[in-house]
Amino acid sequence: MNDIEEQLYVLLIKEIPVVREGLTRDTTLEEIGLDSLSTIEFMFQIEDHFEIRFDQTGTPPKTLGDVFDEVHAKLAQA
Repeated sequence: MNDIEEQLYVLLIKEIPVVREGLTRDTTLEEIGLDSLSTIEFMFQIEDHFEIRFDQTGTPPKTLGDVFDEVHAKLAQA
């Protein structure tokens, strides 16, 4: 795991009471208790933390891996 993913886990754990053990890239956001509104709020926190902006017209992420991949892609563009 890299530093970016570590920071994302920290942000996630601050957002919802979830135990980090057992979370994988394939874990869905729904499985950990994020509904559509919570997912949007989580994405806003990520944007603020990493000083990036996501495409608001795209498909929302479904898994933690989707979130990690989006953040990595945005940071690579910066």
